[in-house]
Amino acid sequence: MPQGRKKFDEREKQAVLERLWLTYYNDTLFSRGLITEEQRNKMRILINNRQAQRANRL
Repeated sequence: MPQGRKKFDEREKQAVLERLWLTYYNDTLFSRGLITEEQRNKMRILINNRQAQRANRL
């Protein structure tokens, strides 16, 4: 493996996939008019905070 490249373990892969799906779902709800911009922005913050909390635990 090239130096400086980090190998992801399964938990990290799962966290990345989870963030992608949550973000996609949130943006899809907004684009279809099912949630407001304010709701979308609040959810973005929650998604980002969730990822930050996971990173602190690892």
